[in-house]
Amino acid sequence: MTLHGLRAPLPDDTVVHRVFEAHAHRNPLGTALTCGDEQISYAELNTRANRFAHHLLSLDVGRGSVVGVCLDRTPELMVAILGVLKSGAAYAPLDPTYPQERLDLMLSNLDQLEYTVVAPATESLIGHAHTKVLDIEALAPRLALLPAVDPQTDTTGDDLCYAVFTSGSTGTPKAVAVRHEGWYNLLNWLALEYGLDERSSSLSVSSFGFDISQRGLMAPLFTGAPLHLLPSRSFDVSMAYRIIAERGVATLHCAPSTLYLLIERDMAQAARAAKAAGTEGGPRCAALAGVDYVFIGGEPLSTPRVEEWATQEGNACTLLHQYGVAECTDVASSYPLHDYPRYRAGATPVGRPVYNTAIRLMEERDGVLTEVPDGETGEICISGTSVGAGYLGASPADMERFTTADTGGERVRLYRTGDRGHATASGDLVVVGRVDAQVKIRGMRIDLGDVEHGVRANPRVEDVVVLAPPDGAGEARLVAFVIPAAAPLDSRALRAELLGSLPRNMVPQEVVELTAFPLNPNGKVDRKALAASVDRPATSQ
Repeated sequence: MTLHGLRAPLPDDTVVHRVFEAHAHRNPLGTALTCGDEQISYAELNTRANRFAHHLLSLDVGRGSVVGVCLDRTPELMVAILGVLKSGAAYAPLDPTYPQERLDLMLSNLDQLEYTVVAPATESLIGHAHTKVLDIEALAPRLALLPAVDPQTDTTGDDLCYAVFTSGSTGTPKAVAVRHEGWYNLLNWLALEYGLDERSSSLSVSSFGFDISQRGLMAPLFTGAPLHLLPSRSFDVSMAYRIIAERGVATLHCAPSTLYLLIERDMAQAARAAKAAGTEGGPRCAALAGVDYVFIGGEPLSTPRVEEWATQEGNACTLLHQYGVAECTDVASSYPLHDYPRYRAGATPVGRPVYNTAIRLMEERDGVLTEVPDGETGEICISGTSVGAGYLGASPADMERFTTADTGGERVRLYRTGDRGHATASGDLVVVGRVDAQVKIRGMRIDLGDVEHGVRANPRVEDVVVLAPPDGAGEARLVAFVIPAAAPLDSRALRAELLGSLPRNMVPQEVVELTAFPLNPNGKVDRKALAASVDRPATSQ
């Protein structure tokens, strides 16, 4: 079974930053960037990035180089990213919210990285044993003397643009290399599919180290729109909401867990406004509802947590539920949410492939990958322009996920995601779990994603994460971390009802009630923190 995205022609030049340069020359006085009270035009941002690029070129940084960037959300962040790209090199985001031990591990696994861009606030996070540091603020006087013109490099669509770290199953982070052509294809698809233009401003809310941030930072500059930076190292929901309202933000790229926090703030703000106006029964949505598009992905979506807000009268925002992996330029498919009651009992579709991309549902038989029949579940494999260049410095075992297979009489390069999914009758992809997320409970193999879908369908549950930590005897047990639809949660009644809808071995033995899930720096649910909280088996309920 294969889902094909639209085959859209790409120009000869698919180098992303040259599109930004074109906007800078076409509309030099247009706002490119805001950060707090600071506002920078396209011409100024282009000039500052050019000067930094010329400095890098003087250090022999260019095509084939990888430069680390460890900066907070400040204008220097975009100066550094664009400057690295303009030099012909690729950048590696090193998130300052990560612990220093994690950053050291990332640096030690990227031999290609000779320089890392820092500022006084982040320099102490970077161990000098693995890289030379460039303090972009201290360099300011020297950069001011360098040429302001666009550097002329031989960068092509085949060259790397960024290398983002992703978690490895062994605990060692891997650097995923993305090509300009794949990134261009993604940004071009966003612009054409959703009509994004110079009015499509965006607020960067996700962690810098998250792959979703790379398109979130570049998408507005690709369309000639303003990029608004959240001037806070960690996500601040109050600050983000205020910027959305004051700046008239048009697009957001974030994980569902971040969206939930913004929705809660939006509904609370609308309720306060309605009470003040004496119209408590009116619509309960405010500034966030005026955003054109919110592109969400990176973790499973809980429909009940967005449905009330999304279906309020006057809400003009379109939610796009997206699926993808860092290895394939972040987004592989997209689905506009609209028929919310349909999603309550199961997984929400993630839609159809982006341009010049195919999603193949496959299974391995006798060591050979073959497509599954229509309607059946298989491993999600991605082919086409979206597939990245691979991992930098990875082991042969890791690189095996990038492979080739015979499909339809042709040999294609593809990436095996390790996710399982099926296609609906209308041709939309549905992700149902992980190939490696199966656990053995009472002698039978089950998928944690299937359990989550079953628990989430219960009306007592707003959202759930299911894990399988060992009990005192070392046997796996199912633990459901539940955010209830109404507190307090009657966990005994919930388990009794689940026994009527799920096989006994899929009903969690323990239910832990939470008011919110812990989040990691990328804005996703921190499953490791949840697992650590039940290291000692709790009393069954």
